[in-house]
Amino acid sequence: MSHRALLLSAAIFVLLFCPGQSYETYFSNHSTYCLPNTTRADQLRYLSYGNRTDYSVRIPRPTWTSAQVLAEIVYILLSEVMGYSSVFLNTDAVYSGPVVLYVAGCLDDLDDTCERNNINDPRAHFTLESWSGAQTQAASLPESVRPELAGILDYTLVDGWFVWQEVVEAGLASPQHLALDYYRSYNATAHDPHPFFDHWTRMLDLLPPEAVVPCSAMDSDPTSLYYRNAPGYIRFSNDTNLTCAGGGTTWFSPACRRDPDTCVPFLLQYAHDVAMQAAAWLDLPVAILLASPGARGDYAEFYDAVRRGRFLFNWFTPDDSLVDPQGRLPTNVVLPITTQEQYLA
Repeated sequence: MSHRALLLSAAIFVLLFCPGQSYETYFSNHSTYCLPNTTRADQLRYLSYGNRTDYSVRIPRPTWTSAQVLAEIVYILLSEVMGYSSVFLNTDAVYSGPVVLYVAGCLDDLDDTCERNNINDPRAHFTLESWSGAQTQAASLPESVRPELAGILDYTLVDGWFVWQEVVEAGLASPQHLALDYYRSYNATAHDPHPFFDHWTRMLDLLPPEAVVPCSAMDSDPTSLYYRNAPGYIRFSNDTNLTCAGGGTTWFSPACRRDPDTCVPFLLQYAHDVAMQAAAWLDLPVAILLASPGARGDYAEFYDAVRRGRFLFNWFTPDDSLVDPQGRLPTNVVLPITTQEQYLA
């Protein structure tokens, strides 16, 4: 085995990189077999290290569903098809960065320099989903421990604005017959969508203060994940009003600024700048609030608020974090089609 660990990465989607967390890890394996005619326990193969000690293959198994499904598949292939002794490295990590530290042999989750390490006995032998957090984490490591091989697995995602189906159904059943899964139904010049949503202050009622990003944290650092690109917004919209209400947390779009009670609550995890510009260009009456990753860095507070409220919100699929009691997922709001060049402009 190489002195550098192997990294199999799946560049899937841009997750927020949330450093500063330490995560519990433990090993486990399956007590039952999935396939018939699997290799007997006394015939399993092992990895041999330089010290001639045999080790089981260690498969990372973090918290999000797609990574867990992939880990299960790899476990079956390695143990039951290829005949390797395999174990799961279970971790409560909520993003892919810490797994890179496990692969690199780092002993301290909070040390990006990996000063304390054991590259001869890493906690995991490869990663299975390496999103943007993992790529950033890998790039920050010293070359002596940096994983050296990166492959790509990906799948199609839908990243955009969503609303609960019950809100859509209420809009269609109303005298206005509003299709609230279509952006033109939010145009303030022609329609009034706010009666189908909670009052914008409901977002603040459902989110603890520590899970809300104040507007004052969105302007100072262009490299920040919270940056709302105020200069760009002003340049393209000619709207210079960046004032936030709700204790400096919630920005009202021009379409409802004179009467905030008519604003549709819009709760975000990311892309505050995109939401601001779209609201100005499409004449959308929205009150925009940005949620932080929260106490554990997993956006639990955001998901809880979305489940309990009637909001417009951004999200992506496939993801099982938001499923209503009937097993339904949120409904995607159809937005104007843009090119990559327009998005980056």
